[in-house]
Amino acid sequence: MLNRFLQELHRLAGEDASEKHYLVAVSGGADSMVAATLFHKAGLRFSVAHCNFHLRGADSDRDMHFVQKMAAIWQVPLFLREFDTLSEQKHSGKSIEMVARELRYRWFNELLPDFDFLVTAHQSNDAAETVLLNLVRGTGLKGLCGIPPMNDKIIRPMLIFTAQEIRQYAENQHIEYVEDYTNQDEEIVRNRIRHSVVPQLENINPQFLSTNAHSRLVLQRQYAYYQKHIEADKKNLLSVKEGQYQIQRSQLNQCEDKDLVLYEILNEFGFSPDVSEKLAESSNFQSGKQFFSDHYILLIDRAFFIIKPKDKAENHTIHIDSLETLRRYFDIEEFEYQKDMVFDKNPDTLYVPKEKLTFPLQIRPWRHGDFFYPLGAKGKQKLSDFFTDHKIDRFTKENIRLLCTGDDIIWVIGWRSDERYKVQKDKTMCYKLYKKNDLTPYNM
Repeated sequence: MLNRFLQELHRLAGEDASEKHYLVAVSGGADSMVAATLFHKAGLRFSVAHCNFHLRGADSDRDMHFVQKMAAIWQVPLFLREFDTLSEQKHSGKSIEMVARELRYRWFNELLPDFDFLVTAHQSNDAAETVLLNLVRGTGLKGLCGIPPMNDKIIRPMLIFTAQEIRQYAENQHIEYVEDYTNQDEEIVRNRIRHSVVPQLENINPQFLSTNAHSRLVLQRQYAYYQKHIEADKKNLLSVKEGQYQIQRSQLNQCEDKDLVLYEILNEFGFSPDVSEKLAESSNFQSGKQFFSDHYILLIDRAFFIIKPKDKAENHTIHIDSLETLRRYFDIEEFEYQKDMVFDKNPDTLYVPKEKLTFPLQIRPWRHGDFFYPLGAKGKQKLSDFFTDHKIDRFTKENIRLLCTGDDIIWVIGWRSDERYKVQKDKTMCYKLYKKNDLTPYNM
């Protein structure tokens, strides 16, 4: 087993695998204990990471103390993290298994910068069970590929072994490990697949695990080829502007299989297949219709599907009581207006008479009912009408900020200043304000 393990490790980590520094995730069970033992026997440089989720009472602490003991025997560094998993899950709306997985990998990612690779001890049975689990829940091609042997800095060299091979090796080499009694609980779907479904499939095909492993390899190669073409389409369709993602609808319609491409793009943002199916028939929806995933909002606009993070929709008012405070948000120049002076027409620039810039000021989001007197126009106009006239989409509107004094809007920042605050008199002392950056709260 050691030789096969080292061959696979070199395939995944490269020819210089013996020089790398590995972080090995060790639960204390047979799979991870054999994996860590193989690293130890091979004389490789590795550290151990263990999570205590406190889900199994005294057994959780037993596993933690066991891994601490083994790390001391191996004389390797141990990274230990304890989680209050039930509290984390309470308001998440997710299964306890999913929450534990997210906590585990979030912590691993914090540790990873100090290592070349993270090693998890997933084996062939795990990969076969994952394929079946994905098939039951509904999956695309990626789900049928099972657990990848390598994912960026995460490698899984134990995938070449079955659970039976690992248990047999542990027995032959007298490797200690702990048993997790919850692995027998068939209320957990994965356990039901492991103990009831896989044995039935092995009755039909005694070589089910090896056949499944071969199929996964073929599917992984096919998926990699497929992804190259999908990524090319994404590159043409998906653009980023001011922190928002845009999918050009007219260009999407030219794709050979627009439904499939749209599904692959939206899947990355956590939108369900149902959303991509609805959007494929988006002619049925008016502009302004929104869809939601856990972390993103999608807006149907005239020419684009626009996607932005949910947390960027927050609105706050900034109170400014002095010129010094105003300089935090704008570059400011003071000058004397001379007759026939030409002003920059950049909408990110405001020219305002000094006497009219009276404090306190506010930088705030727009509200329904707001109006101003657009520079160069006749009379006042509702902001909502101004936005419509300029075809400003809903997400952009949410990020627009106003510079106000009292109830007056001096400047729709980045779009238009107010006629009442323009420079009119010769030899008037003025300010020129230039917007430094995005003034929405998350960029302050």
